[in-house]
Amino acid sequence: MNKIYTLLITSLLLHSCGLKKVDKVDFSVPPQNDKELIARVNAKNNYPEWLYLKGKINLKNKDQNVTLNVSVKNRKDSIIWLNISAPFGIEVFRAQITPDSIYFINRTNKTWCIKSSSRIKDYLKTEISFDEVQEMITANTRVVKEKYSFSKDKHYTLNSKYFNYTISAFYRILNASLVEDENKIDYSFSDFNENNFPKEFNLKIKSKESFEATLNYSKIEFNSQQIFPFKIPDSYVEIK
Repeated sequence: MNKIYTLLITSLLLHSCGLKKVDKVDFSVPPQNDKELIARVNAKNNYPEWLYLKGKINLKNKDQNVTLNVSVKNRKDSIIWLNISAPFGIEVFRAQITPDSIYFINRTNKTWCIKSSSRIKDYLKTEISFDEVQEMITANTRVVKEKYSFSKDKHYTLNSKYFNYTISAFYRILNASLVEDENKIDYSFSDFNENNFPKEFNLKIKSKESFEATLNYSKIEFNSQQIFPFKIPDSYVEIK
């Protein structure tokens, strides 16, 4: 996945460092090529300062298929907080990700760990950064700058050697896939609400250890200040 990772990081750095001037986009005119479509998609992205999501998560791999309760909180460019619990509110684990670190509490076996954010790949089984996780959670995926084949049928499509996107008429990404060799990340957004935010998110990762996660949100809250409780009990054991 190194080539994909390099392209993603390059795109993020160009965006975050402001090295490329962002031209004003005319949404009244349909895009005629890949560059015009990419400009419209990226210009449509809108990152809330605060985000709160609550719902169900279904997790699948070769050994299990389980549905649990999930709560996700995000403060823009600062922290992603995750709580997963079993029925009746019994917490299974809690996690938070910052640009620098990952924190985990496993309630089942009473363990905890703190790792560098570069270790996200150990949990998602692929190369991915804090910014990319935040983009997926907020449904604000930026199209990576590449040369694409461009087509328009029911939806717009962009295809290249490593990246493929399906994009709605409202310039929202419906599906994206990143492919290299036998490794693939595929994710999709669906069931958009009145704020054009998806109530369903599906993520599939195919590699040596494949898994699938589907999140269905029953509550979506924007720009309401959140707290991020994360206290490690003294009796829990650290995983090195």
